[in-house]
Amino acid sequence: MHDEKALFLHLAEGDEEAFRQLFHHYNKMLQPYVFKLTRSSQAAEEVLQEVFLKLWQHRKRLAAVDDPKAYLIRIVSNESINYLRGLARDEKLFAFIRPLLTVESPSPEQTIFYHETEKQVHEAVERLPLACRRIYRMSREELKRIPEIASELNLSHSTVKNQLVKALKSIRLHIGNIVPFLLFLFLNRR
Repeated sequence: MHDEKALFLHLAEGDEEAFRQLFHHYNKMLQPYVFKLTRSSQAAEEVLQEVFLKLWQHRKRLAAVDDPKAYLIRIVSNESINYLRGLARDEKLFAFIRPLLTVESPSPEQTIFYHETEKQVHEAVERLPLACRRIYRMSREELKRIPEIASELNLSHSTVKNQLVKALKSIRLHIGNIVPFLLFLFLNRR
């Protein structure tokens, strides 16, 4: 591998080859570290995808980085913590909702809550950028797999995967902001 500082400088200028070299070198190196933090190979992959996406999006800042390895490890650590926080938040929400779910027919409140949540998901999907929305719908509504979507849209697998991660993150964020408020309203109605 070339000098990491030089690769960061090339990447800051938008050099895709420098990005590929960094990605292939550090992805393999950081995978065990992220797996140890998240205890999930899927989560590790998601975290690393997000790290490299951010690295590319904020590449102009990389020219000022003195220690590329330390910089990447810090980003990976922060992104892993963010992932685990999101997971904990989702688990807390599910633990709160679980008692509301029953095998019997849903109560009117549960039905309203379900429909309102469904509406919020639809709203969140509509707010996605057009390309991201299309990939999300192909995956979730048409039940197409990543290779099928990539082939049909003439995109790389990683682009499709990144767009799905972006879509799900955006939807989770939108729902995460709305659902606690809805729960409060429905649980305190009388």
